Amino acid sequence: MRVRLLLFISILLVAVVTLFLLLLATDTAMSVWQRLREAPLWLQVGYSLVLLLISSATLWLSWRWLKPADKKAAEEQRVLDPDSLQEELVESADAGIDVSAAVEEIREQQRRKQNGEVFIAIFGEISTGKSSLVKALLPSAGLESDPRGGTTQQVSHYRWQADSGDAIIIADLPGFNLDSNPEIIEEARRAHLVVFLCDSDITRSQMEQLKVLLEMGKPLVVALNKVDRFSGSEARSIADNISQQMGIDRDDVVFIQTGGRQEVIKILSDGSEETISRDRSNEIEPLRKILQSKLDNNAELMEQLRDTAILLLAAEKLEKARDSHREQQASELVQTYSKRAVVGALAAVAPGSDIIIQGVLATRLIQSLCKLYDVSVKEVEIESFLRLAGGKVKKMTALTLAITGNALKAFPGLGTLTGGLVHAVAYGMIFDSLGRAAAETLASRGELRPYPAAKAFEEILNDNLEAGAVRFAKLALAEKGKDQGT
Repeated sequence: MRVRLLLFISILLVAVVTLFLLLLATDTAMSVWQRLREAPLWLQVGYSLVLLLISSATLWLSWRWLKPADKKAAEEQRVLDPDSLQEELVESADAGIDVSAAVEEIREQQRRKQNGEVFIAIFGEISTGKSSLVKALLPSAGLESDPRGGTTQQVSHYRWQADSGDAIIIADLPGFNLDSNPEIIEEARRAHLVVFLCDSDITRSQMEQLKVLLEMGKPLVVALNKVDRFSGSEARSIADNISQQMGIDRDDVVFIQTGGRQEVIKILSDGSEETISRDRSNEIEPLRKILQSKLDNNAELMEQLRDTAILLLAAEKLEKARDSHREQQASELVQTYSKRAVVGALAAVAPGSDIIIQGVLATRLIQSLCKLYDVSVKEVEIESFLRLAGGKVKKMTALTLAITGNALKAFPGLGTLTGGLVHAVAYGMIFDSLGRAAAETLASRGELRPYPAAKAFEEILNDNLEAGAVRFAKLALAEKGKDQGT
């Protein structure tokens, strides 16, 4: 009764103080407003500007403090040059990170530069005539072209000696989807120039793919195949439309005929149909001319763009290797602390002592993960995350213990289940989910955000209850066997 009375008095005092402060602020504001109305105009304007500046500064500082860190923006602000990348590669290798993919990218770039080769990548969906185009450019290459589509199954390189004497390497790529096959887009980034080949007019999906290629900022030519399907006015209209929609120079849109074979239906005299296959003529001179023009006029620019693209590609592969290395280390940390949580629960003897042990372990786990991801974190953020996660655990306690009990019963010869053993398995599951949720949040957001991390914790724990119970039951039984000397 006394506690309730004290709580009521405390709430009443807070309400009275809040009301008093509100009335005081209102009275002060009205008084200032009354005086400003009687003041000169310049004073009114000056005072209003000061208030506006203070309010804006407060809002800006609050936004800067509360805004989530943008990991991608931080990476883009990093100065990228060959020397700094070399230093990062050495440091990463010394730290045990596999940098082979990034190093191989740089080596391949150096090899191509030494050979003085100009790379042209031919992109397009299946059945657009890529292989036929290469065959038309290089009749002696011996490529097979099949009208059924999808003949090209891997990236192939073919040499072309241009009229200017340039050694041109043409990369013939398989029919692609940039979303499902990102490796193919890397070939465009390695190339000096890109040819985007379409089967006659361009489709909506090809427009989207073309946008991705254009974002690389490389010289690009759109080649529309099977020009015989259009009249001269239709071809000009299509080219103008592509140029306007995609922001491409009108001269960089050309119509060609790649040759190859086509299947046609012939109507016989008796009215029956016959399917025959015949050769198409090829007309690729417009494409030859535009490629040669770019080689003659933009060689230095294309080389600079290619070098920058390769440098960025190598840096991305290095960052991917770092992420993979951190992910592996994070997994090892989570496993280590989950095992400690199991052992701690088994070793707890005094009532409530396991809670103290696990609280210390949980804090150390989060601190270790933040250090791994090089994230500065405050104690209040860790406490907030653990408090939110604890609240979600309380809601799931009955279900967690029930599933844990069922998992332990599946082991023959165990006998009567002890509370310590059940709690040890449950703690292992909780710590595993806790660590994985924190690691995911740190990796994706670049900081520990308590609410998203707690939500991820709940989802991971829910999704892995049964599998986790079996795994940690085996671990708890093994540790209990060590203690008993069995």
